[in-house]
Amino acid sequence: MKPNLYTMMFNTVLSIDFGRTFWLDEQKELCSAPTFTDGSTDWDMSDYVCDWTDLDGINLGKLLNIQKSLLKDFQ
Repeated sequence: MKPNLYTMMFNTVLSIDFGRTFWLDEQKELCSAPTFTDGSTDWDMSDYVCDWTDLDGINLGKLLNIQKSLLKDFQ
């Protein structure tokens, strides 16, 4: 599920709180991948946020704000 990096490179959010990079796929599904300490993204470990099963300790407000920000800019 590697994103098309050319189209996604300007539509990502790097979250320090989550240590992940977030983006929307073509169907507006929220995706994420771990962010390395140098700020690059581990695209090989990408996943859909809807598949997350352990939500303990997740700040849903911050997660929803990320999604709202991405949806606002989605074309």
